[in-house]
Amino acid sequence: MRLLVDAGNSRVKWAVHDGRDWVAQGAVAHADIAALKPQWAAWPLTRAAGASVARPEVTAALQAAAACPWRWVRSAAEFGDVRNHYRNPAEQGADRWLAVLGARSLCRDDVVVACAGTALTVEALTAEGDYLGGYILPGRQLMLSSLARGTAQLDRPAGQLENFPQGTEAALASGVMAAQCGAIENMRRQLAERTGRALPEVMLTGGDAALLAPQLAAPARIVDNLVLTGLLRVAEST
Repeated sequence: MRLLVDAGNSRVKWAVHDGRDWVAQGAVAHADIAALKPQWAAWPLTRAAGASVARPEVTAALQAAAACPWRWVRSAAEFGDVRNHYRNPAEQGADRWLAVLGARSLCRDDVVVACAGTALTVEALTAEGDYLGGYILPGRQLMLSSLARGTAQLDRPAGQLENFPQGTEAALASGVMAAQCGAIENMRRQLAERTGRALPEVMLTGGDAALLAPQLAAPARIVDNLVLTGLLRVAEST
């Protein structure tokens, strides 16, 4: 059995694949990685593949939690029929590249891939397999935290979403959501202009995907653990 691990900025997502299907999955905060050892010991793991944008001590703790050979995947110039147009793939977070590969396995048309976690990344992939690059911006909670830290009167909980906010709490929630959705819709429009085709589908993954999806113009769909899907593709190829 193969262990797949996506070590993000604040959480670790993982899954076990038996060669035919996913048989287990979960997520923990960095501080709780040690608790994974007994969970993973319940499975006859023969190898592990991971992608990490976390600190080195996080990856070290993960390796200690699973006593099997590990491979850490990095972004590449190409994989299968997907060509990475990032100028220097070596500096690109592997999670972004793997999310694109995961999306390609599920969609052969133009697609915008948005990973909504601690950061929001928004990627453009054409039907021809050209990964054109994308955005990185603060995630929803990071935006709210920066406003709380950097201003005198905005250290307060966000309120409800409103079309025309008439209170500070609602203004915070609605403004941050508008910024997130605006980045995604802008990438959707730019990809359509680039290809000369219809507005592409948006594929969402990450902890805030369910909050973003209803605010976007259709078509938009949520795919859990998209990075792990891409990671499995790469791991199975070697």
